[in-house]
Amino acid sequence: MPTRKATARKLKGQKVPSAAGIGYHLREAYRAFSRDFHARLARHGITHAQWMLLWLLWQAGSLTPLELSRRAGIQKASTTSVIEALKKRKLIRGDQDLVDRRKINLHMMPSGLDLMQELLACAAAANADARVGFSDKEMETLLRLLRGIVSNLEGKGPGAV
Repeated sequence: MPTRKATARKLKGQKVPSAAGIGYHLREAYRAFSRDFHARLARHGITHAQWMLLWLLWQAGSLTPLELSRRAGIQKASTTSVIEALKKRKLIRGDQDLVDRRKINLHMMPSGLDLMQELLACAAAANADARVGFSDKEMETLLRLLRGIVSNLEGKGPGAV
């Protein structure tokens, strides 16, 4: 039986057949899209984590750090440094809650709102580039199928057989 290392050498440089699994193709599409979008964000000095928090805050108007981390699906401890970086750049601010003084409510600052318009344009351009060569009907089908994959797998539960 060949070792894992020998198998890896044998596969190196070979093209993966089109019959490769869904996960492989999703990963490759995600990686290509991410590289493009992250390069666009980087031109504005924004990381993916910063984009996610700005986008969520922009949509909500005001969130506590805990609410923001929950919506982003990341630990509060991981969110703290990103929030501090955004505050340092004066893109967001934290105000003490008027009712519960223990809470801090995060808000976009005017400079953050201005930047958000540019970042939304970056997202739109990345999506437009990814859609090149696809009809609206094909895009509808692709998105329907992707939602179906999510539904199929989330309905089963992680690792269910």
